[in-house]
Amino acid sequence: MFFRKKSNPFLTIGILTGVFLGLFFGNILFWMIIGGLVSYLAGKKGFSHKGKIIDVKKPFTKISSLIAIVVLIFILYFFRPWFHPFVMGLYTYPSIIFMIVFGLFSAFAFMKKKDNLGYGLMIIALIFFMAFSLNDVIVERYIVSETEYHIINELPDSSQVRIVPVAVASRYAKDSLQKSREKLGDFDFVSLNNSLIWTAPRVPDGAILYFTQKVKGLMTVNAEKSSRQTKMINQKLKIGEDIGITDNINWQLYKKTYFMNLGEIYYIIEDDEVLTVSPVIKYKFRFPVMIPYFDGVYVVNPEAQIEKYSPDEINDIDYLKNNRAYPEYLARLYVDSYKYHLGVLNTWFMHKDQIEISDVYGQQNRQPFLMPTIDGLKWILATEPYGESYGVFKIFVVDAVTGKIDMLEMNEDKTLTGPVRVVSYVKKQFPRIDWAEARIVEPRPYVVNGKLYWMLSITPADFAGISYTVFVDSENNDVISFETDEDVLNFVSKGIIAVEDKTTEIPDKDKEELIKEIEEKLEELKELIEEE
Repeated sequence: MFFRKKSNPFLTIGILTGVFLGLFFGNILFWMIIGGLVSYLAGKKGFSHKGKIIDVKKPFTKISSLIAIVVLIFILYFFRPWFHPFVMGLYTYPSIIFMIVFGLFSAFAFMKKKDNLGYGLMIIALIFFMAFSLNDVIVERYIVSETEYHIINELPDSSQVRIVPVAVASRYAKDSLQKSREKLGDFDFVSLNNSLIWTAPRVPDGAILYFTQKVKGLMTVNAEKSSRQTKMINQKLKIGEDIGITDNINWQLYKKTYFMNLGEIYYIIEDDEVLTVSPVIKYKFRFPVMIPYFDGVYVVNPEAQIEKYSPDEINDIDYLKNNRAYPEYLARLYVDSYKYHLGVLNTWFMHKDQIEISDVYGQQNRQPFLMPTIDGLKWILATEPYGESYGVFKIFVVDAVTGKIDMLEMNEDKTLTGPVRVVSYVKKQFPRIDWAEARIVEPRPYVVNGKLYWMLSITPADFAGISYTVFVDSENNDVISFETDEDVLNFVSKGIIAVEDKTTEIPDKDKEELIKEIEEKLEELKELIEEE
């Protein structure tokens, strides 16, 4: 067996460990080299076949070795936020840890010439490798078995209309930013004082400024008006996004709770203070995987005071209960898991009652869409049947605060068109538009007079505004277009389609000239008749 190589058996172990790490983190060759190098040095300098683990004579004495270890542990602990992605990668994929541990035990068993034990441990390691390969499948199967999907008969009514898509909001904001030392971070959609807005932090722009400058405030864009309505909010945040090192919000929050992941960070303004909100995603163990779940939010004020609110406490916080808290990542994951509700084998082979999230190719903002309803903000996800079917199958409504999932099952006999295909019908309606220079973005579901419509925005290719807001009837693919925000609002809220009045009033002056011209023509006609 190659495990018995006398010169350095740890070299084989290190290379195998590198292969496993490469499968998980990518770049297998890099991890093989690292694993081989570490194991080679360990075998030559740190191990012997006489029972000693560390050679205390070379290069350190016992005391210096102890000091070095303590210093290293302290450095690693202090800078632990930097290693968070790596640690959480192992933490959220426990099967890879079991795989490495049993692989090492197997190698040592072969070294001790206990072949039967070695083969047994190797089989267990391979089983955990398979579990690692199927980790996402196992996680989603656990999720669907532990989650309640409430059946509803209709979608909640819309309370407002989100007219501006994120790509246009980003363009509006960047075009109006007049700060040479700043740039805009990620855009997020929130409700502020009963208005729908896009917000983005104004973060330092430059390597030196990354270490020396704070987040100076926000840029907001009105999401209810197609015209550019941006606003600068000035307030220095002591800790924030995209700054270094210890003032970074990730650094501070991971120091408080290490074994978690943060959802999408967004901003709310309360009592003239900019509050930074970050959803918390924690994990619970279900053999052999970790299941993500919502564990509340962190709220950070401008003075860097951090408060944690559990899911049960969020509804007691005024600025959160009618806004958003539940992370977008979990909303999509828990809906996507529904495809396993009849079992893994059904999903792989039979495909009965199986969903697929209807993502339109090339969109900057994919599902779920955060939509305003009379019941508060909701994450909306439209799904289609598995395979080459593009109709509307089920629509999921995830509460943006609690994470409660409602499911609207569409009548399969209605033959409703889904969001993937409606883009083609919009292009057909506007044959004179050069689609190389225009884009159709964000198909959002609205129910008007009991009918399901898809609302889309037609924009220039560089997203410098909104040319048309259109609605596609999912039953017959009819396209209704609007050029004004008022017409859009009237259609969504009242089902009214404004018809342009084609009749025009003729001014009095033009009437007199027209009568005179007619009289002259009549006179000419009379003369012709008399001549005959």
